[in-house]
Amino acid sequence: MARHFRVRAVRKLDDVLSPHYVRQEEVDRALQELTRVLGDRFDAEAEAMAVLGQRLTVLTALVEQLQEELVELRAARP
Repeated sequence: MARHFRVRAVRKLDDVLSPHYVRQEEVDRALQELTRVLGDRFDAEAEAMAVLGQRLTVLTALVEQLQEELVELRAARP
């Protein structure tokens, strides 16, 4: 009987106070959503950095090739 009264009292308090505070479930949902959004963003940034690293590697190889060709051109000059 006391448990039933307590449950009803807690519900009534929740109903009365709910405009003034955030329920735990709402905080949990918001934190889960924030964690998901941040995780997605970090994953996307990591993928972007990986692509940038690959392109930088290709660009570095091209620059080295151009440098070698310049050295060969200079050596071929009379």
